[in-house]
Amino acid sequence: MSALINEPPLTSPIACLGPEGSFSHLVTAQRFPQHSLQMIGSVSEVFDYLAANPEAHGIVPIENSSGGFIIDTVDRLVDDRCGLHILEELTLDVKLALLGHMGQSVDVIYSHPMPFFHCDEWLRVHYPVVKRVPLASTAASAKRAVEEMNAATIGPRQNAAKHGLDILHFPIAGDVPNITQFFLLGRTPNTPVVEHNRAALVVELPDRPGSLCSFLQPFSDASVSLKRIESRPLRGQPNKYRFYIELEGSPAQPGTSDALARVRADGATVRLIGSYATGRRFES
Repeated sequence: MSALINEPPLTSPIACLGPEGSFSHLVTAQRFPQHSLQMIGSVSEVFDYLAANPEAHGIVPIENSSGGFIIDTVDRLVDDRCGLHILEELTLDVKLALLGHMGQSVDVIYSHPMPFFHCDEWLRVHYPVVKRVPLASTAASAKRAVEEMNAATIGPRQNAAKHGLDILHFPIAGDVPNITQFFLLGRTPNTPVVEHNRAALVVELPDRPGSLCSFLQPFSDASVSLKRIESRPLRGQPNKYRFYIELEGSPAQPGTSDALARVRADGATVRLIGSYATGRRFES
């Protein structure tokens, strides 16, 4: 698969959403075990780092199966000033653990809001009266749990050994799929090839009735599936929108190429921000 992407050289730093032990860090370390990793405090700051370091690459989350789109990522991708391209989609099968101090009661649980959302039913059954405190990351939550008596955290089991915590329960709600998908970003785009199975577009439509329907029809005619469609408001232009769209297939495939030509001829402005492969899977 790596032959189909603009693979980062070993000298290229890889930026990801930190701190160490976060899910973004776990997937990045598994995908690029020999690279130097740069931990960044927020999705927006990852984009800023890549803008200031053109040789660098970055990994950012795009969607969680429980929580949906990561809007911060979408907003930066659709910005005309971004200049970055999607090189690959990575999938992390998130397995969550309750970490704490063996033999102590649990009075408070710390975690990122997404694990709380995924584990809500399990927590209501097993810890119905325990206080839940959301923090910025699962790594920060683990550090907090270490510092307090009768505290626990929900996050990847790897945080147990790193922070000296015990695994009290694993996996939590393991029968419910919990998938987070990430993008590998870089400044130099992949060359579209037939083997790519996904493409990402930034689209602006003519301001006329039925423009979205007219845009969708050529893809339907060509049997091209659209996988993600997200509208985002244009800053400073009330009631104006730009669309982030992903489709199955590659611009190198005749059907996809013909559909793109038709929508452009109909007045749509289409910017390709990635032709890439999906399918690399990792587990926390």
